[in-house]
Amino acid sequence: MSIVSKKGDRGETWYFNKRVRKDSELMEAVGSLDELQAVCGLVKLEKIQKDLYWIMGNLGEARSVSVPPERDFDVTRPDSVNSDVARLETRIREIEKEIEVMEKKVKVPREFVIFKKEKAVKLNWVRTVVRRAERRIVKLDRRKIMIYLNRLSDFIYLKALQEELK
Repeated sequence: MSIVSKKGDRGETWYFNKRVRKDSELMEAVGSLDELQAVCGLVKLEKIQKDLYWIMGNLGEARSVSVPPERDFDVTRPDSVNSDVARLETRIREIEKEIEVMEKKVKVPREFVIFKKEKAVKLNWVRTVVRRAERRIVKLDRRKIMIYLNRLSDFIYLKALQEELK
């Protein structure tokens, strides 16, 4: 079986059993998250890659972390959905704890930093892709994912600073 189906030639694709336009806000967000997981691989952020695949799956299933922000946690929804929200909240707290640890070790400059060391440059590139993905998620109004990506951007910036200052 070939991967060439020619079914996407008219600007549409299948995403979780739905036909969607490739230029839709959903596909822009998914594409940005997919690009982000790819560049995370360059700097060996495997746990983040797994988070991103999980988030993309949730966006596609139109449930849990993809629900509108006013319904982030809802007792009327199935427990599996609420547990998905709880899972993302747990990851946000874990990243925040890692940020706290790094902030004690790295002095954050007030001015813009031009990274020069190779790994720091790559991490900074990852950070910019995070920010783009965050902007795409903002259009979908998915609060928990926005919070996750915002913390991830801070975390990766601190990792880049650590690398630059080694």
